[in-house]
Amino acid sequence: MTNSYTTYLPKALLLSSALIISSMASAVMPTQWQLDNSHTRVGFSVEHLGFSTTMGHFDKVDGALTYNIKAPNKTQMNFVIDTNSINTAWAARDEHLRKDEFFNVAKYPTMTFKSTKVDFYNPQQAKVTGDFTLLGKTMPLTLNVTLKKIGKSPMTKEPVIGFRATGNIDRAAYGMTAFSQGISTNVPIQIDGELVEKKAK
Repeated sequence: MTNSYTTYLPKALLLSSALIISSMASAVMPTQWQLDNSHTRVGFSVEHLGFSTTMGHFDKVDGALTYNIKAPNKTQMNFVIDTNSINTAWAARDEHLRKDEFFNVAKYPTMTFKSTKVDFYNPQQAKVTGDFTLLGKTMPLTLNVTLKKIGKSPMTKEPVIGFRATGNIDRAAYGMTAFSQGISTNVPIQIDGELVEKKAK
């Protein structure tokens, strides 16, 4: 028998969040945003020989976003990730991943994502398609994005957008085929972060 409370709860949370976002739309909110690097993490995972899952992230990422709560589907985003900043919690592995057969950081110091289409299918969730460039090759990539919270930080009193983005990258399609028999080529990614108002330089 289905528990009516557990069925109702996700809908109630979604409605509550929609009301919050709608109320924020009536307030004066910035449309130009940038990543708060101190609260942003670009993570990934790969399967190792079927025995374990190795997780890692990149320590350095920059990003900017044009987002208007009143016109969310016109959102534009642009992220740049420093490939040299890879961190899997083991220095020897990180150094190997920086070499030619993997990220080749000497030749390709960054990988980038630039959105081409944003489709919000409810006030909190969107599918974001864009051009992802890795090892000099650009291909389409779709991310599932959830806006976790939009509001003013109780600490800074400034507006903040909290978000999570998930997707999958086929590293072999970009030419990163090393150790494909033992290390999975399908790489799930997860970006958790906060956006703050972009300040004029």
